Amino acid sequence: MKLVVGPPASSKTTRLLELAQTYFAERKRVWWVCLPAQKAYVYRRATQKGAVLGLDVLSSQQLYYRLLAASYGLKPILTGPGRVALVGEALQEPNGPLPKPGEARLFARAIAEAKRNGVRPEEIPALGSETRRLQQVYTRYEELKQIWGRWDYDDFRSWALELLETGQAQIEADLVIVDGFRELSALELRLLQALFRYIPVWISLPEAPPGFMPDEVLPHRPIHTQTYRAQNPVSEARWVLRSIKRDLALGMKTLDIAVVAPESRIPALLTLADEYNLPLIDYLPRTAADTPEGRLLLELLELPDYPTPSRLLAVPDLAPLGRAALERSLVGLEATTRLAQELGLHEVWASWLSRLKPPGEEGSSFAHHPESGALHPSLAWASELLDSLPEVRHSPRRATLMERAREAHRIASGPDFRHWWAALLAETYEPQRPPGGVALLTPTLASGQRWKKLYLIYAVEGAYSTGEREDYFVPEELRVALEEAMRLVQTGAGGLLPRRFLGRDRLLLEELKTRADEVIITYPEASQEGPLEPEPALVSQHKPPYLPQLPPASVREMARSEGYKASLSRVNLGKARVEDLRRYSECGLQYWALQFDHKHTEREWWWQWVRELRKAEKLVPARLQTLSLQFPQAEGWMFHHQTTLGELNLGFKLEGQSLEVQLDAVLRKGAEAHIYRFVAPDTHPEDANQQVRNRWSERWAAAYLLSAFAGRIQKVYLWAWPVLGDPLLVYGKPIERLWGALENLLTKAQETYAQYKTGVVEPNPGFRCRSCSVRDACREAQYG
Repeated sequence: MKLVVGPPASSKTTRLLELAQTYFAERKRVWWVCLPAQKAYVYRRATQKGAVLGLDVLSSQQLYYRLLAASYGLKPILTGPGRVALVGEALQEPNGPLPKPGEARLFARAIAEAKRNGVRPEEIPALGSETRRLQQVYTRYEELKQIWGRWDYDDFRSWALELLETGQAQIEADLVIVDGFRELSALELRLLQALFRYIPVWISLPEAPPGFMPDEVLPHRPIHTQTYRAQNPVSEARWVLRSIKRDLALGMKTLDIAVVAPESRIPALLTLADEYNLPLIDYLPRTAADTPEGRLLLELLELPDYPTPSRLLAVPDLAPLGRAALERSLVGLEATTRLAQELGLHEVWASWLSRLKPPGEEGSSFAHHPESGALHPSLAWASELLDSLPEVRHSPRRATLMERAREAHRIASGPDFRHWWAALLAETYEPQRPPGGVALLTPTLASGQRWKKLYLIYAVEGAYSTGEREDYFVPEELRVALEEAMRLVQTGAGGLLPRRFLGRDRLLLEELKTRADEVIITYPEASQEGPLEPEPALVSQHKPPYLPQLPPASVREMARSEGYKASLSRVNLGKARVEDLRRYSECGLQYWALQFDHKHTEREWWWQWVRELRKAEKLVPARLQTLSLQFPQAEGWMFHHQTTLGELNLGFKLEGQSLEVQLDAVLRKGAEAHIYRFVAPDTHPEDANQQVRNRWSERWAAAYLLSAFAGRIQKVYLWAWPVLGDPLLVYGKPIERLWGALENLLTKAQETYAQYKTGVVEPNPGFRCRSCSVRDACREAQYG
């Protein structure tokens, strides 16, 4: 085994690429083993001078798969969530309390560390009740895994090592290169030594492991470094983004620039990047809980325990309750239940609460159907819940979400089943292929890669660390030195846990300073929490200069004599309907601005149903069937009111006095006209009545019919019809004459239309400004 040693930026990767090129020239195959985040970088480096044949860039885990697959020795993999679930099952004691996901995660990580260092259950020091429990759980975990017939990630390495050492391996490559690691474990080194018996193996590391002598030592290469200080994190972040924009304007490629920051600072940088219109790409790993489907499912699973406005808004039927809770800043089950009773939404709220509880949990309304087959009631409930969500039903992620439910079912049922299912979603990592752009990375993701220019920001004490900490089970004083742990593993004499505190921060910080040809290090002097101290290993100067001035790089940074003020010149408002005139009369600027507010156009399911109903013009049986499939929530209600709905003229347009009004539905019976307005489900009768009375469309239509068709139309009935409910007669009686309010409405509509045609757009500040979604466009403070 050939070992190349050199400090960061000593051209180790370049040296190994030159070696690989000699194999490519002979049409031989090379396996390049690196960290998963380095794959794209290795391919770019290898193909800088043209295409290559025979290069496979693999992670360590993929190397083990290749070795075992060639010898037909693979078993199904036990993924990370599966391992936590199986440890939870191993933790469970007869007649004892069910383990929590956090406890299972703690034991799963301890078992993974032991297996990574070749330590068997009996070799873990028995110091007390918890370590003895770890031994028992570790043993039981291995037994359950054997019964299930699966391998975890560490098993693949162990079996690949056994295959190599017994001389039974079939190697498909001609050369193996291991690069981009700061260190390798004792078992990994033992496996690579066994692989060296078959084919050449070259390894590069910053320092030689204990007991190994390097074959080549590469010298340090000087790096151009600049260090600056900022007054606070915001000014630091803005300066870095301005500098990146200047770099791109000067012709640098996006793939030649990177930003390294602590994980906690990444969201703020991404937010600011939008302002600067920069292609800053987040490379942080994502879990199933970060996907739209997983996030929605997680909100629903946690809703019965702790309702919040965001969780309520995830359910269309509960959106009105969610908006009210948001306005009043209410959270919690008791407060939400009282609010639902106050709003008349108690039945809907109680229905969803029972629906979101699996069988076995108090208050669950789930009934197991025979068509569910052999599925356990909890799994049948989970499957039905996934299928009830349009975003999940046909999603390719549905199978993954259901697999997590099966793993949770191995341990828990009832309310614990929900908690375990939600916890396992956060353990499920999603594959991702970020688009090209300026990479925004954590120190771990930046390891083993280099760029032409790198910005290392927030270089303060404690921000960059490998996270070495004491173990919960085995304290540091009972662990052995790394040299002793490696000796035991190399000789096959068993294993002992190595010490955790090995000063790994030193190698991390040395590597960060050399990740590019030009490295710019910045740090803030203070944050909202107080003064900050620079990291001495990164900032050698006592007081480096402040950030140099750079030209503005976003619209907000452009110098202005006064704040933004919208231009109030005349505009073409287009053709107006009567309801448009009402909104225009309330606030012309709001009416105009909402035409460009795309969020404002998002509607609930019942409004989408009304829109589709208007398009139908007549609800014939075929159209009724289509709407039933499209909106299953309203299927039973539509068939119940099929006769009335079938008589109506839907989406009716009435024109008169140069104006137009669009009505949901109308019906004429001799000298009687019936005008219908659909409102939200479960709307209180008084609220439904008031909604129609506040509008212009239906009242203007009634007034116009009575005035323009006097004698032919003698009565007009206005109906407010809650979807999923029964129609309600507005005013409690028909309109038989033009009373003063209706005459005034006809006059006001004409006056408003005359102003509307001029295109005048002016704000009308008042109480409505508090809830206006476009108030920033007018800066109402400028107008009163």
